[in-house]
Amino acid sequence: MHITVTFRHLDASDALKEHADEKSERLKTYLVEPIEIHWVLSVEKIRHIADVTVVAGGVSLKAQESTQDMYSAIDLAATKIETQVRKHKERLKDHKSHDKASSIRYDSADEVEE
Repeated sequence: MHITVTFRHLDASDALKEHADEKSERLKTYLVEPIEIHWVLSVEKIRHIADVTVVAGGVSLKAQESTQDMYSAIDLAATKIETQVRKHKERLKDHKSHDKASSIRYDSADEVEE
């Protein structure tokens, strides 16, 4: 898993980076390697914006949240992206092949007898 954190209009902080990394670890249970997670943390006046992009297995998911506190923005964005990842995983799990012809197999001896 490759995690990058970019700071815009904000001083780089190890505590914020570790918090984003910690929230990203929860996604590992749902996704298959290789996973790329890119966080963009920015400040605009009084808004703290957390933007996260996840690319795994050819699927790209994105979430953005803004609050007055950067830690809560990271938490909300992580929750939103986790919900998207979980929904995507469920869609893949629930996907069933509707091609019944390929699921039924006949032996050549049965065909001859009939």
